[in-house]
Amino acid sequence: MVDVSTRLERQRAAADRLDERLGVFARRFDTPRAEGTEDGPLRDVTLGVKDVFATREAVPTAQSKVHDADWHRGRDAVAVRRLRAAGAVPLGLTTAAEHALGRPDPALPFAVPRNPWDTARYPGGSSSGSAAGLVHGLFDVGLGTDTGGSIRIPAALCGVTGIKPTHGLVPTAGCLPLAPSLDTVGTLARTVRDAARALGVAAGWDTPEPAWRTGLDGVRVGVPDRALEESGQLSPECREAFDTALERLRDQGAKVVSVELPELYPLFAAQLITLLAEGFDRHGAGLRARWDQYGRPLRRTLVLGGLIPASVYVHAQRVRSWGAAGLRARLDGLDALATPTWPAGAPRYDDPAGLAAVSWLPSLWSAVGFPAVALPMGFDTAGLPLSLQLAAAPGTDRALLAVADAYQQHTDWHLRAPAPLPATPPTPVVLPQGAASDTETQRLLGAALQRAGVPVPEAELAEFAGQWQLTEMLFGFLPELPEPAPEL
Repeated sequence: MVDVSTRLERQRAAADRLDERLGVFARRFDTPRAEGTEDGPLRDVTLGVKDVFATREAVPTAQSKVHDADWHRGRDAVAVRRLRAAGAVPLGLTTAAEHALGRPDPALPFAVPRNPWDTARYPGGSSSGSAAGLVHGLFDVGLGTDTGGSIRIPAALCGVTGIKPTHGLVPTAGCLPLAPSLDTVGTLARTVRDAARALGVAAGWDTPEPAWRTGLDGVRVGVPDRALEESGQLSPECREAFDTALERLRDQGAKVVSVELPELYPLFAAQLITLLAEGFDRHGAGLRARWDQYGRPLRRTLVLGGLIPASVYVHAQRVRSWGAAGLRARLDGLDALATPTWPAGAPRYDDPAGLAAVSWLPSLWSAVGFPAVALPMGFDTAGLPLSLQLAAAPGTDRALLAVADAYQQHTDWHLRAPAPLPATPPTPVVLPQGAASDTETQRLLGAALQRAGVPVPEAELAEFAGQWQLTEMLFGFLPELPEPAPEL
């Protein structure tokens, strides 16, 4: 067994050697040390902490010029405190999308995170560094947040395991909020077991590990075949890897059955509407006062939340409750529901369409707060990881993780390692411009933003008018629901 001081030296040396090319750390801590009891369940496990969590060593910046430099100064977020008390050693704050939303902006004074399998590609967000740092051994466990896929997407694109637990299972106290009704704290690691052990500590479980399985006899796994087919999103290689993953589940005794998901697009819309509206509520005053200090990807996304009527936001919350009830019913008798985590491998930074892609695959489970885990299921022909997502009913986190682990014990995708990184720094990222729009659309958008109290510079209107039209299109996905019966 290698003692912690030797492991720390190795990981710090790896960060010294690689981080200029990977952009994993927002800030490294000078004197990381082990704490907690001698028999702590995470004794000497090293930790990368997303730059939205308060730590004793540093105030989080959320990778933004717009942050409170004294927020929770000198204190740990609850999740960090629990992990540290169990023996985990925080090595630093890891890079993320600005305020946990959008894409990195190279114009901001923060490191741009890179994919550990190809540094010209995006590692996924927003918990980018917490996933990417695992692959080259810069730490053992990553701590992240997931509001619409922000743990599971980087886990998928970087080829590691990421857990979004049931909403509220891990306290968010001491974590900068984005959309509180969606924000969820979770963990990442190379394996289900390592991520689950850290999650159990952060959640305060009496026993930090689930009861692991040796096989999947008696387990029923649902697959939304029609939804996957009709979405047309999956790359052929992703579809093939997913079909192989289903065969691996069957080989271990699981029964795989087809399920319908009529709640899919209503919940997809409700999740995005909620994220935008709650994000604007959090940052609206900042956008009005400090527009130019926010990064371009974040401000052009968040400002759309100011155009969502209160009635639409309220209706979206009713849709979320309706959809959660429907999904609970569909999961009755199932131990998990399986899909890919993301429809393809990591996009290149110079691919505007790839960077702008959205998918219902991760956001569905964020909308309803159900647990979901992403874990490797193969690679495409470019050598990029592909990922399996397993989700389940709320509160069944331990049973879900046991199913995921049983699958992982019969594959070796999580053991694969990338080729050594090139010796030279990667090409600088140039942020793609948004699609242009017609003059009338820009005029209408500008007027709507003025009414919302956000005077956006005219030069930027053309860049995200298309996003505004997409937001309005989402309203049409929200179904009409019967009025709730009055309480007596």
